[in-house]
Amino acid sequence: MLRVGVLALAACVVALAGAAASAASQKQAVFRVTLSGTLTKQWTYTDVGDAGDCVRTVRGSGSTTTKLSMRQPVRIRASGVGAARVRFSGSLSGIAGSVVRSGSRRVTMTGDLPCERRTLSDERCSRRKQTFRGASSSLRNPRKGVLQLASTRGMRLGRAAACPAEPADVASIRTDLPLATGPLDVKDVFARDVPRFFVSGDTTQETALTGDLEGKVVERVRWTLVFTRLDRRPS
Repeated sequence: MLRVGVLALAACVVALAGAAASAASQKQAVFRVTLSGTLTKQWTYTDVGDAGDCVRTVRGSGSTTTKLSMRQPVRIRASGVGAARVRFSGSLSGIAGSVVRSGSRRVTMTGDLPCERRTLSDERCSRRKQTFRGASSSLRNPRKGVLQLASTRGMRLGRAAACPAEPADVASIRTDLPLATGPLDVKDVFARDVPRFFVSGDTTQETALTGDLEGKVVERVRWTLVFTRLDRRPS
């Protein structure tokens, strides 16, 4: 019985020592991080339907350009997960910026007599600007070699004054930071002799609108993250 107890105690000590060694060997790094980016959404559409003796046609176009940046650097901790993945802790808070909208919407009635051809409405706006602050995002490493930003939170904007509203099919497409991903080199993250590095993402995506509303939406998302190492002591 004594021998069994000794063996059990030895096994427990080995297990604890292994866990401690694993925790001690986990790679970690701390950074000051800043973010800047531009999100662009452009659309055109046509909606044609019958209206009595006439054909009612709605044609519209527009764009939104969002520029954002962080008011102050934030502290982000990176922890190694396995051999090739990184877990980031901390929020990219204090994001501020502006949204500039422009657009047009024209409604016409056309057709053969007895249709009364006319323009029902012609709405236009140019460069309606709104500002925001207090938005946030976060960092994630969804797969090896890829850095992605989470969707922005806290960016509250009302409808731009005197700008035609986006049709529902257009408004349902939310142009946001996760659309673009950037390359992530784990060696840069944990190499103590790399005091600073940056990661950029740049993606363009086109979506066709089909059905009653025909047209397209073109999105482009660009962002840059700058990582400045805070602790350069050997890990």
